[in-house]
Amino acid sequence: MLKKAQTMKEEAAVVFKDGKYEEAIVKFEECLKLDELNANFNSTILLNIAICYSKLNKNDLALKALNKAILYNPKYAKAYVKRGEIHL
Repeated sequence: MLKKAQTMKEEAAVVFKDGKYEEAIVKFEECLKLDELNANFNSTILLNIAICYSKLNKNDLALKALNKAILYNPKYAKAYVKRGEIHL
C-alpha cells in the first residue's frame, strides 16, 4: 500500500510541475484515500494540495487543507509556514 501511495504521489507531483494544479489536486486527493491513518504521509499530501490551491488563488481552500495537515501532524513546520504566508 505504501509503495502504491508513493507512486501516486510522484505522479501527482509530475502533473503539478506541469502547472496542471487542478488535476494535481485530484491526484493528491486520491493519495489521501489510500491510507487515512497515515498521519505523516497525509499531512505532506495536504500541504501539496494547499500549494496547488494557493497557485489557483483559492486561499480559503488552501487554508482548510493546511489546517487539516496540522491536525494530522501538529509539529509540521512547513504547514505552519505556508499557512502564515497565505495569511499575509
